Amino acid sequence: MEGCLAVNACGKSGGLVMMWKEGTNFEVKSYSSNHIDSLIRVENDNPIRFTGFYGNADPTKRKSSWDMLRRAGSLVKEKWIIGGDFNAILDNSEKEGGRRKPQALMDEFCEATAMIKERLDRFLISASDVESFPFTETKVIRQSNSDHNAIVLDTKGRKLREEQRDSRLMFRYDICWAKELEAKNIIKNAWKMDTEDIMDKLEKVGHDLGAWQFKRYKRMRRQIDALKSNINRLIDKPVEVENTKDICEAAREYFQNLFESTLHMDETLNLDYIDTCIS
Repeated sequence: MEGCLAVNACGKSGGLVMMWKEGTNFEVKSYSSNHIDSLIRVENDNPIRFTGFYGNADPTKRKSSWDMLRRAGSLVKEKWIIGGDFNAILDNSEKEGGRRKPQALMDEFCEATAMIKERLDRFLISASDVESFPFTETKVIRQSNSDHNAIVLDTKGRKLREEQRDSRLMFRYDICWAKELEAKNIIKNAWKMDTEDIMDKLEKVGHDLGAWQFKRYKRMRRQIDALKSNINRLIDKPVEVENTKDICEAAREYFQNLFESTLHMDETLNLDYIDTCIS
């Protein structure tokens, strides 16, 4: 992310950071210790109002946060998305452990947003605008030194890729291929081409191995994604001693599949996914 605007925390609470990719048509409209309001222009120059928000951690001051959202919302003419830490839940089914939240606080939150939900650290979008973002996907980037996580909104995350691909673009040699009999046979067959041109043979090898790699490791990619989801599920559970063994086992399987695959072109599959405190 090349673009960034940060608002410092007040003591140990608050603080906001909004980041955006280079080339994004992004304009900051206003900001404070509790919000960053911006205007983004996407495909066909369509405007989207995006507000980063931090709800007051003090329940007695929470109402002022909702009032600020109401005021901001009254000025919005574009499609509106809010993202951040609301320090609130929509109902007690979202809460894991501890005392149940007073109904009055939840009612104020629901009234102020009147939107669909996506966890405590969440993105909210007007229900009437949901169909305008059919490919939207949200992601949580876990932080090892904070009890709050970064949240990412990808407006094209669920958009299907084009079926037609040049398999040569997928070609990446990896040392683990040396153990694959199928890979050896593909190289041998490609090298038997009726030509003396070395570059033609290398191109043939890359083309055939690329197609083989895509099919061979597509299943492994699904397994890795499933393991990542399992790790997230275990971490999100209330803290329990028995979770430790499950998390370690899930992490072991994750890295085993990762090291046995050839998916390095996907930078989301990296060693930083698991905090270094797990051993």
